[in-house]
Amino acid sequence: MSAGLIRLLLLLVGLVSGVLAFGYFTQAPWALATWPWKDGALANIFVSSVLAAVAAAMLWVAASGQLAGAAGGFLHVSTMVGGIGLVLLSASIGAGEAPGAPAVLCLLAAAAGMAGFAWVRRVPLTDARPLSNALRVWCVIYLLILLPAGTAMLLRVPGIMPWPVKPLTSMVYGCVFLAAAWSFAYPLLHPRIEHIRVGLVGFLAYDLVLLPPFFGHFDKVLPELRINLILYVSALTASALVSVYYLLISHGTRVGSLPGIAASRIGA
Repeated sequence: MSAGLIRLLLLLVGLVSGVLAFGYFTQAPWALATWPWKDGALANIFVSSVLAAVAAAMLWVAASGQLAGAAGGFLHVSTMVGGIGLVLLSASIGAGEAPGAPAVLCLLAAAAGMAGFAWVRRVPLTDARPLSNALRVWCVIYLLILLPAGTAMLLRVPGIMPWPVKPLTSMVYGCVFLAAAWSFAYPLLHPRIEHIRVGLVGFLAYDLVLLPPFFGHFDKVLPELRINLILYVSALTASALVSVYYLLISHGTRVGSLPGIAASRIGA
């Protein structure tokens, strides 16, 4: 498979994800019909934020051509859709039903994502500068937020999100949070600037989609979930500021701050 074909596939999937993200954000019936759970407007916006993160990351890689930096992103998406597929499969088996098409499609998408991961792992890095200590600390902070929250939701612990969540939906959200940890665990395992950039792009899109609706939710949130909303908004705000700083301001990591290509094209 050629690099051009990989970029084209990322472009197409990114565009589809972006269209779906817009549909979920605007509560469009054609978009909501693709999601098997009906949990309310804020839940749909959460799905929109996840799709927006996937779209932004894929479109960034397709446009920049920095395919090696997509390795953590492929693990992220594969783990997310694979986990959701297993949750759906388990629910079908528990109900004595045959696996539905969504479960099968999720598992196939996870397999395709792992194939993509194996392919991009062979691609030389464009920006192989080492990750700064500050970014390593931020990666650890992200993991300390995502892993406990994802584990609790996978175990169906109530009261994690700032709105009531059904048990099966909680497991799906748990897969989303645990999978997102790859975007920051992988750069810790392979500490290069290019590996963190895709995660920052995706999380910035996620933050920007969620922040306005979450600020508007303070007037409606249940009293017992207000602290959850405060913590979530605080985490989103900090994440957005970190992404903006490192993507647009910091001379060492901002987009377009690549060193000489010949000097930096080395493997991970």
